[in-house]
Amino acid sequence: MNTKGENSMVVYNQTSSIEALSRASNSCHILAFGAHPDDIELSVGGIIALASQQGYGVVIVDLTRGEMATKGTAEIREEEAKLAADLLGVRERRNCSWPDGSLSNPLFWSERIEELVMLMRRYRPQIVLAPGGRDRHPDHEGASELVRQALFYAGIEKYVGPCDEKEELGEPWRPRQLYHYRLNASLLDGPQPLLVDVSSVYELKKKAIVAYASQFGQLWEEECQRLGIPHLLHWLVGRDKYLGGLANVAYAEPLYGEKPFVLKDLSALWE
Repeated sequence: MNTKGENSMVVYNQTSSIEALSRASNSCHILAFGAHPDDIELSVGGIIALASQQGYGVVIVDLTRGEMATKGTAEIREEEAKLAADLLGVRERRNCSWPDGSLSNPLFWSERIEELVMLMRRYRPQIVLAPGGRDRHPDHEGASELVRQALFYAGIEKYVGPCDEKEELGEPWRPRQLYHYRLNASLLDGPQPLLVDVSSVYELKKKAIVAYASQFGQLWEEECQRLGIPHLLHWLVGRDKYLGGLANVAYAEPLYGEKPFVLKDLSALWE
């Protein structure tokens, strides 16, 4: 596995590189993957904050540094991601440092799937969150497919990736659930979403988004006004308020499962 140069992994709140990854023995409840810094905050920032407040261990993995964004730099966005992670209360945040704009290219998938397999086996999450649905950004769709394949191979005992070092990959692990979130995809296409009430932490979600000042700061708001397009944060609040209204709560975020959601307590049917 290439762990140097443009493919090196940046680790927040720990020492960097695969050495740190190999020492990570504490499992987490939720492992959330985003193609770019701020994807998690925009889509499931409320769910992440709620999980953290309820005592669940959350690890965020950003696959790229977002260096192709019109505004800001990779270094600026790294600092913004650290601040947002602190606001959401996550246990750890990592960045794979894969080249922005390359996630949909299958030529690089084998090596990247191996790295994601290692992450899933190290953290042994109960739930994996990843992008889903038809999306105008190729990186979002590429990230979705990479995570889907890695989740499958993470549970295969005989899987050996390009590094050909089975011991380095760790023991097989398969999370209990994969849930997709949607960024640019339609929220109501396909199966009905599972709505999560994030009303109690919604202000934290907004603060975490605004932490990306290079992307959603005052200058960006002025540019939106000049172009006559909606400010993303304003649109997002309206979307989450609409979804909350469907569930009779103030704000909600949607998740899309790949298999049926099973209830063990029937009271959840009327709560």
